[in-house]
Amino acid sequence: MAINEKSTGIGLRFVQVGLRDSDGLMAIPAGTAVGTAYAGQRALKARALTITPAEPQRISASGDDGVYYTFQEAPDDVPSGELRTQISDIALITLMTSTKDFGSGNMRAVVIGSDKVGQEEPLIVWGSRKATDTDTGYSHYGNTIWETYFLLNVIASARPSAMERSTVGEFVWSVAANNSSVDPYGRTFSEAIHGCTEAPFVIFHTRYPFWMDYFEGDGAEDEFTLTKTTSVIYDELTTSPIRCFVDGVDTAVTVNASGVATFAAPPADGAKIAIQYEYIL
Repeated sequence: MAINEKSTGIGLRFVQVGLRDSDGLMAIPAGTAVGTAYAGQRALKARALTITPAEPQRISASGDDGVYYTFQEAPDDVPSGELRTQISDIALITLMTSTKDFGSGNMRAVVIGSDKVGQEEPLIVWGSRKATDTDTGYSHYGNTIWETYFLLNVIASARPSAMERSTVGEFVWSVAANNSSVDPYGRTFSEAIHGCTEAPFVIFHTRYPFWMDYFEGDGAEDEFTLTKTTSVIYDELTTSPIRCFVDGVDTAVTVNASGVATFAAPPADGAKIAIQYEYIL
């Protein structure tokens, strides 16, 4: 039986949010230096990340005062859910609502419910929690592992926390998880690899905490520094795999103990690079 196939998870450790680019990967902010990782923005003090798949349509055929067959067809809606945090974070609000912080000095200000509602930029949202390997009868049973939900194409709407006596406020984001034609690496979904051609989110099980970094090539740089640097698990032969894709193509990369990923040849100018790895907390 494959390791990390079955898990039981608890809680929520962290959530990352970033804009979704036209290629289906996380958009890298303008001005980010070549070789510098971007993994989105942390949704601080996240309390919950929930996702509920849409119910399939059930259409019954009936006659003679009875139902004799029920068809199950594709849903007529998309999965929905919530991201809840206990922090009202101006930077996160501007990112997720496509508005701007117009404060100055020690004062911050942002609008809610603007005319941008319905015109927000799509997002990528992913969150991880601790879990345990629950495959009884195997040596890896009981190992601490990690479970990650990776939402590929999200639209979010804000619901500010209530001001209520004796209550800690929670900022709530209602999310709609739309389908994507590419996976978290920018690789096109296919029947051969994924068993489908579109999907709204992916579930990862990993031995150690999951991380995804995005970069952009310039045709000259061949070294890219990962976010987690010295905590990266880089010996994939004995621990966990490092997945690297350049413009959706599986590409070999060498990662050293300092968290520097080195390519045999510099990725092309404008190439989108996705590197998934695990790290030690």
